[in-house]
This record gives sequence, structure tokens and C-alpha cells, in this order.
Amino acid sequence: MTRFGTRSIEWVLWAGTVGFGTGLVERFEAAASAGYQRVTLSPPDVVRAGTEGVTAGEVGRRARDLGLRLTVDPVMNWYPDSAPSPSRFAGVSADDALRITDAVGAESFSAIATATSDVPIDDLAAHFAALCDRAADFGTRVHLEFIPFTVIRDLRTGWRLVQAAGRPNGGLVFDTWHFFRSDPDFDLLRTVPGERIFQVQLDDAPAVPDGPLREETQRRLLPGDGGLDLARAVRCLESIGGLGCVGPEVISPTLAAMPIGSAAELALARSRELVDKALTG
Repeated sequence: MTRFGTRSIEWVLWAGTVGFGTGLVERFEAAASAGYQRVTLSPPDVVRAGTEGVTAGEVGRRARDLGLRLTVDPVMNWYPDSAPSPSRFAGVSADDALRITDAVGAESFSAIATATSDVPIDDLAAHFAALCDRAADFGTRVHLEFIPFTVIRDLRTGWRLVQAAGRPNGGLVFDTWHFFRSDPDFDLLRTVPGERIFQVQLDDAPAVPDGPLREETQRRLLPGDGGLDLARAVRCLESIGGLGCVGPEVISPTLAAMPIGSAAELALARSRELVDKALTG
């Protein structure tokens, strides 16, 4: 944990930084060794562990034995949509994903959308509220993630849905790549209560998009290696009290090709450096 003034930051290793296909044991060990306090895993990760004879409860115990808290990322299929999703995570139903979240003892999970919806966008608030209510039954928070190539494409849409849902355990994931590649509205960001930003993901990119967004998002850069004004985003988040849980989500073939421990350490070092320079430089 890092302290800036009176604020402490809990560091989160998002699985995409070290490769979504990495094994849970090595991911947990890399996160603990590098100095993270939290690590993410997906419902398919836990399903795969089950086929290897490791129960969801045991997955959670292994993380806790290393001093790590868990976040599930992502939960899909939480609203009606008849179009098949190309996402690697879409094969697990929302019901199963919630059971997994409860069984591993995760404290929060991300909810993401896809490119289509069978209901109007504003009506998704009711579905998000229902998801939050189910999560509240086992004491878990839900962070809605806006992604520019989904129906919840920007901060404005995501925050509108969270507000309309009106659930205390419902908030947002703020991903810097998604923010800058959609509508980077800093005036709006300054109006969002920081306590409703449950997670912050740090990643960089060229100032100008390099190819279709669905492709470019697989080639993210370490914080400070691109042209996005991440320092401004960090300062804005700090000003509203939104820097509680922060971590790199640098989906990159370069990092995925590195030894998992080295990738985890490098991503954390660069994230800490960025935040330190933004807030004290």
C-alpha cells in the first residue's frame, strides 16, 4: 500500500497485465511478491481450476494465505442480449459468475457490457440495480466498466446508469485507456463522487488511436510510455477522492511474453512512478 498525504492506495494486479491465460497460483504468487494487495481473476479462471481439481473455495484460500484480496473481472450476461458476444469471458452465465464470486470470497467484481443490448440503454440501470442487489446478498460491491466499443461506451453513460440504479454497492471502474479513447470529459469526472469510483485501471496509449479500438486495446502501453495525459487524470481522480484501489491493466503482447513475476513488478513500478510524479512532482 502506498500513502500520499493522508490517502493510502491499495494496489491491484489486473490479470490482463500478466496474460489472461496465466495460472492462478503463479498469478497470486507474482502479485504477492511484487507488492500488490489485491489481484483479479475471472470466472473462466475458476472454472478451469475446477477441472484441475481445485475448488473455488480453495482458490480463495490460496489468495488469502498470501495476504491478497480478490476482485472478479468480469461478470457478463447480466442483461438481455440475443447477439452472441465474441468475448473470451462470455461463456459463463451471470448466475454462475455470481456463485463463483461468492465462493472465492471476492470483495468486488466488474460488470461489463457488449456491443449490443436487447433493451434500451437507459433501461440497463434496472438490470444493474438487480445485479447489485444480488451481490449485496453476499456483501460484494459491483463496479460497472465503461468501454468505448460497448453500449456503455463512456463515463457519461456509465455514471448515468450507476446513478439511476441508486445502489450503495454499485460504482464504477475508471480505466484510463477507455476514458481517453471514448469521451475524456474532465468536467464530468470532477462531478463524480470519488467514493463511487471503486477501481482505477492505469494504462497508456498513443495520443492518436493506432487502428481499430478493438485491436488497439490489445496493444496497450505501460503508464508513461504513451501520449495520454495520465497525470491529469490521476490528479483529477485524487481531487475527488477516487484513488482508493489502483492498478495496471496493461494488456500487451510484450508484457505477456515476459516472465509473470517480471511483468507484475515492472507494471507496478511504472504505475507507482506515474502516480508519484502526478501527485508530488
